[in-house]
Amino acid sequence: MNIFHSCERAAELMSQALDEPLDLADQMRLRIHLKMCGNCQEVEKQMATLHALAPQLGLLDLDMSDEREPPVSNTP
Repeated sequence: MNIFHSCERAAELMSQALDEPLDLADQMRLRIHLKMCGNCQEVEKQMATLHALAPQLGLLDLDMSDEREPPVSNTP
């Protein structure tokens, strides 16, 4: 068993960890990979942000059919 995961496997584990706990071995392997891989550190931050913001998507008012005026351009 390889202690170091590929970036693809690390991304799978990061996604899984948002939904359910990882077993101890996968937690340790992922932490080691993240310590050495700046790209995966950034992916982890992005996944965490998306996961935190996702529940708010249903709260957005995207109905554009109301009486709002369109934005006015200041350029001639």
